[in-house]
Amino acid sequence: MSMNASPSAKRLVGRIEVKNSGEPTVNAVYEERNPTSVPEGFSRTCKSMRWPPDEMWERLSDGRKPWFEASNESYIYWNRGDGKWWIDGPSGAGLYIVSSPESSPPSEGWVALSGARQPVPVLEVLA
Repeated sequence: MSMNASPSAKRLVGRIEVKNSGEPTVNAVYEERNPTSVPEGFSRTCKSMRWPPDEMWERLSDGRKPWFEASNESYIYWNRGDGKWWIDGPSGAGLYIVSSPESSPPSEGWVALSGARQPVPVLEVLA
């Protein structure tokens, strides 16, 4: 299965809704966040691995693309290390990815990581 989004996938900005995912914790509305602030779930994961959260965020995030956060601390961010957008659950565990260099996550083309439930999510911009 290809990890690339279809060329016709709609690009999103601002508030994003994740829906139709097999992982209920990520089906939510996400608000745009400052690219230099570190998501709480990311920070928790780093601390459990004994990695410095700020340093790891600097290494993985490009500091320019915004990331998006749900009220339960699930988050979406672009990882410059692998060129993919990630949807992580509140624990910080990665659940879905999509290859896309765009400045905002695509609506379609997401792939479930090992252990994540199907179906894969669809993202929609909210006015």
